[in-house]
Amino acid sequence: MKYIFILIFIFPCFISLAQNHIQEINIQSTGIAGNNDNLPFWLLHNQSGKYSNSASWQELTEGKLFGNVRMSEKLNLSYGADLCFLASENGVDAKIIQAYTGISGNILSVKAGAFADDEIFGGLSSGNGNIVRSLDHRPYPMVRLSTPGFIPFLFAHKWFRFKAEYDEGLLCDNRIVNHPHLHHKSLELQFLTGKSFRITAGMDHYVFWGGTLSDGTRLPYKLNDYFRYILGRKGNSDFLETDQINIAGNQLGAYLIAAEKDFEQCQLQMRISHPFEDLSGIRMTNFRDNLYSLFIQRKETHTLFNAVLVEFIYSKNQSGSVHWMGAGKHKRGRDNYFNHGVYQTGFSYHGYSLGTPLFFPMTKNEEGTITGFENNRISAFHAGAKGYLSSQLEWKALLTLSRNFGTYDNPYSPMRRQCYSLLNFRWKSPKYPICISTHLAADSGDLVSGKWGLGVGLEWTIR
Repeated sequence: MKYIFILIFIFPCFISLAQNHIQEINIQSTGIAGNNDNLPFWLLHNQSGKYSNSASWQELTEGKLFGNVRMSEKLNLSYGADLCFLASENGVDAKIIQAYTGISGNILSVKAGAFADDEIFGGLSSGNGNIVRSLDHRPYPMVRLSTPGFIPFLFAHKWFRFKAEYDEGLLCDNRIVNHPHLHHKSLELQFLTGKSFRITAGMDHYVFWGGTLSDGTRLPYKLNDYFRYILGRKGNSDFLETDQINIAGNQLGAYLIAAEKDFEQCQLQMRISHPFEDLSGIRMTNFRDNLYSLFIQRKETHTLFNAVLVEFIYSKNQSGSVHWMGAGKHKRGRDNYFNHGVYQTGFSYHGYSLGTPLFFPMTKNEEGTITGFENNRISAFHAGAKGYLSSQLEWKALLTLSRNFGTYDNPYSPMRRQCYSLLNFRWKSPKYPICISTHLAADSGDLVSGKWGLGVGLEWTIR
């Protein structure tokens, strides 16, 4: 709360100094109610963790401010804040969703604070096109050193570009291991064939490291330890026994390959995101497990169908059902995506997944602390579409059908089927800078049955 009061005091002063450089000021209020003890799936997920996953009615009031200041011909300063107040039967909760500043040049960018990744596929994807990197969770505080998007590479600038990121973050929610660091790095290489076709290949790598165990033991955090973590090396005698046998920390990530083609009337994108938890995944022993995405967007706006997305996710293999390590031979199966024996809260933040939200539900202990993902072996079909019924009325629909198998250690028997659906309408006034939105969602199946919810929102764009 004290940080929110500081921001409330500072930002009006900051706005007065930088008002000529503000790009967007937006205030909105959304009320949602459901028939169950919590809301339907797609009303909660991929919303940057703004809503509570344990309340049947919620009212969210949110204010956003984003801006840029051109400091010189080569330097640009950016800043932003996204603050919200959530009222529900659990009380009132104030949240800082985003609060950041950054400076960017031609080849290097530095950004600090809590900030969200860019949304792709028009917000239609089940996980923003990446199995380990979604918009499901509240942004966590970090420092990011990166390129300002794709930049050309030396002599091959006409046909080859790359994008790189290097992050160090801190997870500040309630966890089994308190205040662990989260390291992330990524590299994407893009090859251009003519002006209309692009192929991209890349990788995201995450490492949970450091933190404090429940008995007060602080996990290794010195500089030499840090390099063991980020380079995927085994721990020395200062580390836990499991880190000495395997590798230091909790490591996971994903490979990415994508193709984009520009046509005269539309753009087509195809992506494959492949997860890995250990060496078997890096070597693609789990090659069957992938998130496949196909996205088509028309260049002409305000059409009935402006964008359509189809996705399929499969995660049942996990390098096989056997995990055994012996002299000379190893079987590294049972990858158990997003779970870990030491960092037991897993690949989550404030109760939401850092990766695909379809690994659902999570488990909790008696104190209410997340203890991992109950269900990460799934096969699911997801579809989304959006367009315009008129020049002022936009619609969006999502439908997800999944088959859920639990985990190898705790399988569902029998398998559980599930359906999640969402329908949104958004009307923009032709005279005033306001928008009115309605939301209708329903869930049915063996995981969640007979759940529906309704919502109404009002949005005011000041600039």
